[in-house]
Amino acid sequence: MNIKDGLIAATVIGVWGITFLFTKIALTELQPMLAGTMRFVLLLFPAIFFIKKPDVSWKWLALYGLTISFAQFALMFSAMALGMPTGLVALVLQSQVFFTVLLAALLFGEKITPQRWLAMVLAAAGLGLIGVGQAQGDVPLVALLLMIASAFSWASGNLVAKKIGRVNALGLVVWGNVWTVAAFVAVSLMMYGFDGVVQQLVGMTWHGWVGVLYLAYIGTFLGYTGWSWLLARHPAAKIMPLAFLIPVEALLVGFAILDETLNGWHWAGILAVAAGLLVHLFGGRWQIKSKAV
Repeated sequence: MNIKDGLIAATVIGVWGITFLFTKIALTELQPMLAGTMRFVLLLFPAIFFIKKPDVSWKWLALYGLTISFAQFALMFSAMALGMPTGLVALVLQSQVFFTVLLAALLFGEKITPQRWLAMVLAAAGLGLIGVGQAQGDVPLVALLLMIASAFSWASGNLVAKKIGRVNALGLVVWGNVWTVAAFVAVSLMMYGFDGVVQQLVGMTWHGWVGVLYLAYIGTFLGYTGWSWLLARHPAAKIMPLAFLIPVEALLVGFAILDETLNGWHWAGILAVAAGLLVHLFGGRWQIKSKAV
Protein backbone atom coordinates (compact mmCIF):
# COMPACT_ATOMS: atom_id res chain seq x y z
CA MET A 1 0.00 0.00 0.00
CA ASN A 2 1.47 3.37 -1.01
CA ILE A 3 1.44 6.51 1.16
CA LYS A 4 -1.66 7.90 -0.54
CA ASP A 5 -3.72 4.76 0.07
CA GLY A 6 -2.38 4.55 3.61
CA LEU A 7 -3.59 8.09 4.33
CA ILE A 8 -6.98 7.29 2.79
CA ALA A 9 -7.26 4.19 5.00
CA ALA A 10 -6.32 6.15 8.13
CA THR A 11 -8.90 8.84 7.28
CA VAL A 12 -11.67 6.31 6.71
CA ILE A 13 -10.97 4.49 9.98
CA GLY A 14 -10.79 7.79 11.87
CA VAL A 15 -14.09 8.97 10.39
CA TRP A 16 -15.92 5.71 11.06
CA GLY A 17 -14.60 5.34 14.60
CA ILE A 18 -16.64 8.33 15.78
CA THR A 19 -19.63 7.67 13.52
CA PHE A 20 -21.35 5.71 16.30
CA LEU A 21 -21.32 8.77 18.54
CA PHE A 22 -23.16 10.81 15.89
CA THR A 23 -25.51 7.91 15.18
CA LYS A 24 -26.49 7.89 18.85
CA ILE A 25 -27.13 11.63 18.68
CA ALA A 26 -29.33 11.28 15.57
CA LEU A 27 -31.34 8.41 17.06
CA THR A 28 -32.27 10.49 20.11
CA GLU A 29 -34.49 12.59 17.83
CA LEU A 30 -35.38 10.34 14.89
CA GLN A 31 -36.77 6.84 14.55
CA PRO A 32 -34.33 4.39 12.87
CA MET A 33 -35.83 4.34 9.36
CA LEU A 34 -36.21 8.11 9.25
CA ALA A 35 -32.63 8.57 10.49
CA GLY A 36 -31.55 6.39 7.56
CA THR A 37 -33.76 8.40 5.19
CA MET A 38 -32.20 11.68 6.28
CA ARG A 39 -28.68 10.28 6.06
CA PHE A 40 -29.05 9.30 2.42
CA VAL A 41 -31.33 12.12 1.25
CA LEU A 42 -28.68 14.59 2.41
CA LEU A 43 -25.99 12.49 0.74
CA LEU A 44 -27.85 12.34 -2.57
CA PHE A 45 -28.96 15.96 -2.86
CA PRO A 46 -27.57 18.15 -4.29
CA ALA A 47 -24.54 15.91 -5.11
CA ILE A 48 -26.41 13.92 -7.74
CA PHE A 49 -26.76 17.05 -9.89
CA PHE A 50 -23.00 17.66 -9.96
CA ILE A 51 -21.43 14.20 -9.92
CA LYS A 52 -21.48 12.08 -13.06
CA LYS A 53 -22.99 8.61 -12.93
CA PRO A 54 -20.21 6.00 -13.15
CA ASP A 55 -20.15 3.59 -16.07
CA VAL A 56 -21.94 0.89 -14.10
CA SER A 57 -25.27 -0.78 -14.85
CA TRP A 58 -28.25 0.18 -12.72
CA LYS A 59 -28.46 -3.44 -11.54
CA TRP A 60 -25.07 -3.25 -9.85
CA LEU A 61 -25.70 0.25 -8.51
CA ALA A 62 -28.96 -0.92 -6.95
CA LEU A 63 -27.31 -4.01 -5.47
CA TYR A 64 -24.51 -1.87 -4.02
CA GLY A 65 -26.89 0.61 -2.39
CA LEU A 66 -29.36 -1.93 -1.04
CA THR A 67 -26.65 -4.05 0.61
CA ILE A 68 -23.92 -1.71 1.84
CA SER A 69 -26.31 1.12 2.72
CA PHE A 70 -29.99 0.30 3.14
CA ALA A 71 -29.77 -3.16 4.72
CA GLN A 72 -26.69 -2.37 6.80
CA PHE A 73 -28.01 0.83 8.35
CA ALA A 74 -31.66 -0.17 8.63
CA LEU A 75 -30.57 -3.17 10.67
CA MET A 76 -27.91 -1.29 12.67
CA PHE A 77 -30.14 1.67 13.57
CA SER A 78 -32.91 -0.73 14.61
CA ALA A 79 -30.48 -2.64 16.84
CA MET A 80 -29.33 0.58 18.51
CA ALA A 81 -32.93 1.70 19.02
CA LEU A 82 -33.62 -1.63 20.74
CA GLY A 83 -30.87 -0.95 23.26
CA MET A 84 -27.68 -2.34 21.72
CA PRO A 85 -24.77 -0.50 23.43
CA THR A 86 -22.76 1.73 21.12
CA GLY A 87 -19.43 0.04 21.83
CA LEU A 88 -20.91 -3.40 21.24
CA VAL A 89 -22.46 -2.19 17.97
CA ALA A 90 -19.01 -1.16 16.76
CA LEU A 91 -17.61 -4.50 17.87
CA VAL A 92 -20.20 -6.84 16.32
CA LEU A 93 -20.27 -4.84 13.11
CA GLN A 94 -16.64 -5.77 12.48
CA SER A 95 -17.59 -9.39 11.96
CA GLN A 96 -18.06 -8.05 8.42
CA VAL A 97 -14.29 -8.39 8.07
CA PHE A 98 -14.47 -12.17 8.39
CA PHE A 99 -17.54 -12.38 6.16
CA THR A 100 -15.83 -10.27 3.48
CA VAL A 101 -12.47 -12.05 3.47
CA LEU A 102 -14.01 -15.52 3.48
CA LEU A 103 -16.58 -14.70 0.80
CA ALA A 104 -13.91 -13.03 -1.35
CA ALA A 105 -11.82 -16.20 -1.08
CA LEU A 106 -14.84 -18.35 -1.96
CA LEU A 107 -16.28 -16.25 -4.79
CA PHE A 108 -13.22 -14.51 -6.24
CA GLY A 109 -10.53 -17.04 -5.39
CA GLU A 110 -8.51 -14.53 -3.36
CA LYS A 111 -5.75 -16.18 -1.34
CA ILE A 112 -5.48 -15.67 2.41
CA THR A 113 -1.82 -15.84 3.45
CA PRO A 114 -0.76 -17.35 6.79
CA GLN A 115 0.26 -13.86 7.89
CA ARG A 116 -3.27 -12.57 7.33
CA TRP A 117 -4.83 -15.62 9.00
CA LEU A 118 -2.67 -14.92 12.07
CA ALA A 119 -3.57 -11.22 11.99
CA MET A 120 -7.29 -12.04 11.86
CA VAL A 121 -7.00 -14.58 14.67
CA LEU A 122 -5.22 -12.05 16.91
CA ALA A 123 -7.72 -9.33 16.06
CA ALA A 124 -10.65 -11.72 16.57
CA ALA A 125 -9.26 -12.64 19.99
CA GLY A 126 -9.00 -8.94 20.76
CA LEU A 127 -12.59 -8.32 19.74
CA GLY A 128 -13.62 -11.26 21.89
CA LEU A 129 -11.86 -9.75 24.90
CA ILE A 130 -13.53 -6.40 24.22
CA GLY A 131 -16.84 -8.24 23.97
CA VAL A 132 -16.29 -9.73 27.43
CA GLY A 133 -15.63 -6.24 28.71
CA GLN A 134 -18.77 -4.94 27.05
CA ALA A 135 -21.00 -7.71 28.40
CA GLN A 136 -22.13 -5.68 31.39
CA GLY A 137 -25.88 -5.86 31.51
CA ASP A 138 -28.42 -7.52 29.27
CA VAL A 139 -28.09 -7.22 25.53
CA PRO A 140 -31.36 -7.96 23.67
CA LEU A 141 -30.96 -11.09 21.55
CA VAL A 142 -32.97 -9.57 18.70
CA ALA A 143 -30.64 -6.55 18.65
CA LEU A 144 -27.58 -8.81 18.54
CA LEU A 145 -29.03 -10.82 15.63
CA LEU A 146 -29.86 -7.60 13.79
CA MET A 147 -26.24 -6.46 14.18
CA ILE A 148 -24.88 -9.74 12.79
CA ALA A 149 -27.21 -9.36 9.81
CA SER A 150 -26.03 -5.75 9.44
CA ALA A 151 -22.40 -6.93 9.33
CA PHE A 152 -23.24 -9.51 6.66
CA SER A 153 -24.97 -6.80 4.62
CA TRP A 154 -21.84 -4.63 4.77
CA ALA A 155 -19.71 -7.60 3.67
CA SER A 156 -22.07 -8.25 0.76
CA GLY A 157 -21.77 -4.60 -0.28
CA ASN A 158 -17.98 -4.85 -0.10
CA LEU A 159 -18.07 -7.73 -2.56
CA VAL A 160 -20.38 -5.82 -4.88
CA ALA A 161 -17.96 -2.85 -4.80
CA LYS A 162 -15.12 -5.22 -5.60
CA LYS A 163 -17.08 -6.80 -8.45
CA ILE A 164 -17.83 -3.36 -9.89
CA GLY A 165 -14.10 -2.63 -9.86
CA ARG A 166 -12.23 0.58 -10.57
CA VAL A 167 -14.79 3.28 -11.20
CA ASN A 168 -15.09 6.79 -9.83
CA ALA A 169 -15.54 6.01 -6.13
CA LEU A 170 -17.41 9.26 -5.40
CA GLY A 171 -19.82 8.62 -8.24
CA LEU A 172 -20.41 5.08 -6.99
CA VAL A 173 -21.26 6.27 -3.48
CA VAL A 174 -23.68 8.91 -4.77
CA TRP A 175 -25.42 7.07 -7.62
CA GLY A 176 -25.28 3.74 -5.82
CA ASN A 177 -27.58 5.15 -3.16
CA VAL A 178 -30.49 6.23 -5.36
CA TRP A 179 -32.32 3.02 -4.51
CA THR A 180 -31.22 3.36 -0.88
CA VAL A 181 -33.16 6.61 -0.57
CA ALA A 182 -36.20 5.10 -2.29
CA ALA A 183 -36.16 2.11 0.08
CA PHE A 184 -35.75 4.20 3.25
CA VAL A 185 -38.49 6.66 2.21
CA ALA A 186 -40.91 3.83 1.43
CA VAL A 187 -40.26 2.02 4.73
CA SER A 188 -40.43 5.28 6.75
CA LEU A 189 -43.82 6.20 5.28
CA MET A 190 -45.06 2.65 5.84
CA MET A 191 -43.94 2.58 9.49
CA TYR A 192 -44.56 6.15 10.66
CA GLY A 193 -47.01 7.60 8.15
CA PHE A 194 -46.66 11.00 6.46
CA ASP A 195 -47.77 12.91 9.56
CA GLY A 196 -45.38 10.97 11.77
CA VAL A 197 -42.46 11.73 9.44
CA VAL A 198 -43.30 15.45 9.36
CA GLN A 199 -43.70 15.57 13.15
CA GLN A 200 -40.25 14.06 13.70
CA LEU A 201 -38.57 16.38 11.20
CA VAL A 202 -40.21 19.50 12.63
CA GLY A 203 -39.14 18.47 16.13
CA MET A 204 -35.46 18.13 15.28
CA THR A 205 -33.02 20.33 17.19
CA TRP A 206 -29.53 21.34 16.11
CA HIS A 207 -28.20 18.26 17.89
CA GLY A 208 -30.17 15.98 15.59
CA TRP A 209 -29.09 17.94 12.52
CA VAL A 210 -25.43 17.69 13.52
CA GLY A 211 -25.87 13.94 13.87
CA VAL A 212 -27.45 13.35 10.46
CA LEU A 213 -25.17 15.84 8.68
CA TYR A 214 -22.09 14.04 9.98
CA LEU A 215 -23.53 10.65 9.01
CA ALA A 216 -24.37 11.88 5.50
CA TYR A 217 -21.38 13.96 4.49
CA ILE A 218 -18.55 12.58 6.62
CA GLY A 219 -19.50 9.03 7.54
CA THR A 220 -20.99 8.10 4.16
CA PHE A 221 -19.74 10.61 1.57
CA LEU A 222 -16.13 10.67 2.72
CA GLY A 223 -15.92 7.26 4.43
CA TYR A 224 -17.42 5.06 1.73
CA THR A 225 -15.72 6.92 -1.11
CA GLY A 226 -12.35 6.13 0.45
CA TRP A 227 -13.37 2.56 1.29
CA SER A 228 -14.56 1.82 -2.25
CA TRP A 229 -11.29 3.27 -3.60
CA LEU A 230 -9.24 0.92 -1.41
CA LEU A 231 -11.30 -2.21 -2.15
CA ALA A 232 -11.03 -1.63 -5.88
CA ARG A 233 -7.22 -1.49 -5.70
CA HIS A 234 -6.23 -4.05 -3.08
CA PRO A 235 -7.22 -7.62 -2.10
CA ALA A 236 -10.03 -7.73 0.45
CA ALA A 237 -7.81 -9.73 2.85
CA LYS A 238 -5.36 -6.82 2.86
CA ILE A 239 -7.86 -4.02 3.43
CA MET A 240 -10.53 -5.54 5.66
CA PRO A 241 -8.43 -6.20 8.81
CA LEU A 242 -7.79 -2.45 9.06
CA ALA A 243 -11.45 -2.11 10.06
CA PHE A 244 -10.62 -3.83 13.37
CA LEU A 245 -9.44 -0.40 14.52
CA ILE A 246 -12.99 0.97 14.35
CA PRO A 247 -14.37 -0.61 17.58
CA VAL A 248 -11.12 0.26 19.38
CA GLU A 249 -11.55 3.90 18.41
CA ALA A 250 -15.26 3.78 19.26
CA LEU A 251 -14.44 2.53 22.76
CA LEU A 252 -11.82 5.23 23.27
CA VAL A 253 -14.22 7.93 22.04
CA GLY A 254 -16.85 6.68 24.47
CA PHE A 255 -14.25 6.76 27.24
CA ALA A 256 -13.12 10.30 26.42
CA ILE A 257 -16.43 11.94 25.49
CA LEU A 258 -19.27 9.88 26.95
CA ASP A 259 -17.47 9.01 30.22
CA GLU A 260 -17.79 5.30 29.46
CA THR A 261 -15.32 3.29 31.51
CA LEU A 262 -12.72 0.94 30.07
CA ASN A 263 -11.89 -2.12 32.15
CA GLY A 264 -8.99 -4.56 31.95
CA TRP A 265 -10.78 -6.71 29.36
CA HIS A 266 -11.11 -3.68 27.09
CA TRP A 267 -7.44 -2.77 27.34
CA ALA A 268 -6.33 -6.38 26.78
CA GLY A 269 -8.55 -6.52 23.69
CA ILE A 270 -7.19 -3.24 22.37
CA LEU A 271 -3.62 -4.56 22.72
CA ALA A 272 -4.54 -7.82 20.95
CA VAL A 273 -6.15 -5.93 18.07
CA ALA A 274 -3.06 -3.72 17.83
CA ALA A 275 -0.86 -6.84 17.70
CA GLY A 276 -3.00 -8.28 14.92
CA LEU A 277 -2.68 -5.09 12.93
CA LEU A 278 1.10 -5.07 13.38
CA VAL A 279 1.28 -8.63 12.02
CA HIS A 280 -1.04 -7.69 9.17
CA LEU A 281 0.92 -4.59 8.18
CA PHE A 282 4.51 -5.71 8.80
CA GLY A 283 4.45 -9.52 9.04
CA GLY A 284 5.28 -9.92 5.36
CA ARG A 285 8.36 -7.74 5.73
CA TRP A 286 9.53 -9.70 8.76
CA GLN A 287 9.07 -12.93 6.80
CA ILE A 288 11.10 -11.59 3.89
CA LYS A 289 13.92 -10.48 6.21
CA SER A 290 14.01 -13.85 7.98
CA LYS A 291 14.29 -15.66 4.64
CA ALA A 292 17.06 -13.29 3.58
CA VAL A 293 19.01 -14.09 6.74
